[in-house]
Amino acid sequence: MFKTFKRTKYSAIFLALTLIFILFTVLQLLYFPSSVNAEIYDERKLDEIKKEKEDTHKKIEEAQKEQEKYSAQVEEVEKKLLDAFNQLIELNSSLAEAKSEHDRVTILLVSNKQEIEQIENELQEKTDKLNIRIAEIYKTNNRNFLDVLLKSEGFIEFISRLKLMNLLLRQDLEIIKEIKDRKNRLLAINKNMLDLQEKQSSEKQRIEKLIALSEQNKREIEAIYNEKLDLFSQAKANKDALIAMENQLTAKETEITNILKSYNYGTAPAGKLLWPTIGKISSGFGPRTSKNTGRTRMHNGIDIYAPLGTPVVAADSGQVLRAEYYGGYGLVVLVYHGGGVATYYAHLSGYTVSVGQFVQRGQVIGYVGNTGYTTGYHLHFEVRIDGVPKNPRNYL
Repeated sequence: MFKTFKRTKYSAIFLALTLIFILFTVLQLLYFPSSVNAEIYDERKLDEIKKEKEDTHKKIEEAQKEQEKYSAQVEEVEKKLLDAFNQLIELNSSLAEAKSEHDRVTILLVSNKQEIEQIENELQEKTDKLNIRIAEIYKTNNRNFLDVLLKSEGFIEFISRLKLMNLLLRQDLEIIKEIKDRKNRLLAINKNMLDLQEKQSSEKQRIEKLIALSEQNKREIEAIYNEKLDLFSQAKANKDALIAMENQLTAKETEITNILKSYNYGTAPAGKLLWPTIGKISSGFGPRTSKNTGRTRMHNGIDIYAPLGTPVVAADSGQVLRAEYYGGYGLVVLVYHGGGVATYYAHLSGYTVSVGQFVQRGQVIGYVGNTGYTTGYHLHFEVRIDGVPKNPRNYL
């Protein structure tokens, strides 16, 4: 009976301890989701902000290139506009010279016209006097020779009178010839000046047409300049707005990072995490040179070689934040373990979990593959503390 009582007593104690352990486990499982919900939300938010910040930075670079493009175009149009202004200045100067010369010739033509009129009056006067003398000589020649002799005191006087009249006639003829020569010279000069005036008028009209075309060209260049300047201003305003957005995202990123640090326990304990799959490390953590491109880039995790379809397990308990195809990572699963610690499992051939699901340490979450940017079958495994990649070997 004593032995039976003793067995019953130990059974009761064992049962009680079992119930306590089960209760503790249940409470721990219930507590884990509630204790990391805020951290998970902030981790997701931080991930979104980083992606948005990266996209914004790319847009800033594009906006900068666009601004530089329009700046070069504005500078080019400015040079054309300056050339148009200089051309207008030269044309207006040429027009002023042409007008001045045209006015000078016009004044000379007026003066020549007045002089020609004066010469014509003088010529008319001399011609009238000559006609009178010719008429007198004609009358004298037609008179009775005897009458001329009778009126003359002698033959010598008669001859003298005839000689005098002939002399006066020759002088008048010479004067008239000289006046006509002067008139002809003035008419020739006047004709040359009229020809010059006509050429100057044509030149003035030509310059005026060039000025009109140049002004039209300047207006068109000004319109293009204003258009390019507006595009430059818009590109600059767009870039400034993106920079302001990036600054806001940086401030938000810093804020959330600080919040996560306040949740954080600092680091994942060394040796805490399980190996995510069975295999050999084919590429370690750190800078790595690509065989294809020759470029050296940071390798943020370790590559574990394993055959296609080899199971991949969660390195620790946590919540799935990502289970999707993600660029060069291919099919990837991201598990957040709390305390700022997260693990990445990339290049999977498939996964067995969904976003938001809680997984247990050692639970199968996917299978080795070669999706994304790979050179063969392997698992790319990362450990991140507060979003910063760490060497997984220090935590396995």
